Amino acid sequence: MTSDTMSPAATVTGGRQRSFVHRLNFRFSPGGRYAACLAADDRDPAMYPELWDLTGPEPRPRAVRTRDGESAASVPLPTDDGDLLLCRSGAYGSRLTFAASRAEGGRPVEEVELIAVRRGGLRLLSGTARTPTLVLEMDGDGGTTVWRLPGGAVPPEQITRVPHSIGGAVWLDERGRTLALATGEPGTGTVVLDLTRGTITSLGLPAGEHLLLAAPRDGVLLTAAPHGGGYRLGVRRLDDPAPTAFPDRLNAVEGSVAPLALDPTGRLLALSVTHRARSHLLVHDLTADAPEEIGLPPGALHPTAHWSDAGLHLVHSAADRPTGVITIPDPSRPRVLAATGEHWSGWASPRAREYPAAAAGSTEAVVYGDPADAPRLVVALHGGPEAAWQLDFDPLFQRLVAEEIAVVAPNQRGSTGYGAAHRDAIHGAWGGPDLADILHLGRRLAAERGPGRPRPMLYGASYGAYLALLAAAAEPDLWERAVLVAPFLSGRLLYEDGPISVRNLIDRLGGREEIHDDDLGPRDLLRLADRIRLPLLIVHGEHDPIIPVGHSRRLHERLRRTRHPDAAPVTYLEVPGAGHDPLSDIGGHVIRKQVLGFLRGTQDRAG
Repeated sequence: MTSDTMSPAATVTGGRQRSFVHRLNFRFSPGGRYAACLAADDRDPAMYPELWDLTGPEPRPRAVRTRDGESAASVPLPTDDGDLLLCRSGAYGSRLTFAASRAEGGRPVEEVELIAVRRGGLRLLSGTARTPTLVLEMDGDGGTTVWRLPGGAVPPEQITRVPHSIGGAVWLDERGRTLALATGEPGTGTVVLDLTRGTITSLGLPAGEHLLLAAPRDGVLLTAAPHGGGYRLGVRRLDDPAPTAFPDRLNAVEGSVAPLALDPTGRLLALSVTHRARSHLLVHDLTADAPEEIGLPPGALHPTAHWSDAGLHLVHSAADRPTGVITIPDPSRPRVLAATGEHWSGWASPRAREYPAAAAGSTEAVVYGDPADAPRLVVALHGGPEAAWQLDFDPLFQRLVAEEIAVVAPNQRGSTGYGAAHRDAIHGAWGGPDLADILHLGRRLAAERGPGRPRPMLYGASYGAYLALLAAAAEPDLWERAVLVAPFLSGRLLYEDGPISVRNLIDRLGGREEIHDDDLGPRDLLRLADRIRLPLLIVHGEHDPIIPVGHSRRLHERLRRTRHPDAAPVTYLEVPGAGHDPLSDIGGHVIRKQVLGFLRGTQDRAG
């Protein structure tokens, strides 16, 4: 990786510069008085915690400067006093640090290390207004040690050790005595940890049913149970022997449904429902089994929320508004509050557009700029594959359109939000129907641009990078160049090298099955490397926990050995210390500069 610096990337609105803000890892304090996230903008290359005060008439964010800056693997958790707990993970272990959030004269805040481990990892579990914050230490031997944080800079107190790995945790009472834990042990399911006695008992859910949320005040539990190849949501009460109820209208909601939060009484449930390229907010009355949609600007809801007596706090990103906190004091009278209290303007507003698909029907895409007339055009492919582009704020795409590079981000077959048939079309056929849609779209866009104009370029991350390389191999003359972030070589090879979570996804989606019945043949990039002739920029984080960096190393070496001496250059950037998303990690501003320069055609060099 180079050590270049990057000039500020900003739009100019009314004579003012506005940076391209990226926010991630939102968490709420136990009582919902504060929120915290990681933030970065192109005027400051370091990631930093951002603390949001939610106690006033509108959210008030401010940057918190830490001693060494943060990486995308840092998780900030605010306290109800407005201080921060920072859980930092890296190649050499995990650390939990307390940071008093205010410092004078622009100095870094005072930090006190509370716990450090070299094996396993640490996870923070927020309390509620009356329960403690806990630390879960995965000890590397299959067990989990539970620590209580007394508060402030006081070191944690060990409560007990659970002989299981923990996948999730939900408070069951307001006094912080009982905690439901989802274990990774087959046949164990969800157990209840009594923090005062250190004992573990079964929660008593039916086999296969999982706990999602709880309203401790009234003992209401929201569960998910397998049903017809998917899941259905159920409602029951703690310590009530009655069977779980599965409300009809709740389970008839169309779209990709994600429960966000229960209100304190357990009667109302906030749901994020993704349909096509946007999220919708539903508040469902569980007693009456009646939904009501709350009007939000078109955009995306993040899966983090907090509902207290003061109202419902959500994390939302709109097309022309960076990710921030939305406060809804009364669900019947929503009030959307932006990050700074001002109207956001000056950003490009993406739109949804339908393109003909390779098969019957159409492919919806999120479009920035004018694909036909812009000097350059990028076709951006999302990861997943069970994912989708939405009408939310994307700093990279905003930067591209500011550079007069239009973006078409399609939700081809395999994407979520368009029904089961669209989502399941690539099960057992990775690089089949979805690749056909991308090639069809590329031809359509090239025809709209007309002769003499630069051909479409490709950008893809994770599964999208794999799909982009397949498109480059299938029709090399259709594309101008391609940026690939964290590609893998094939479903079969990723299954051999990837973590258990990735292997489970590959099994579920049939990613190891090979395609033989077309001219391209098995979708193995090592086999197809000699067909890829366009200029490439491959980017991979050194410590990617999802797709091993060895896949990019092997691909780069194969491309070097099979490429004709006169062929277009291949640039490989391995980012030291970075994870699965090196554009958003420490040093991401340098990588974004490389990506932008490559797509402008100003940074071609052999790697």
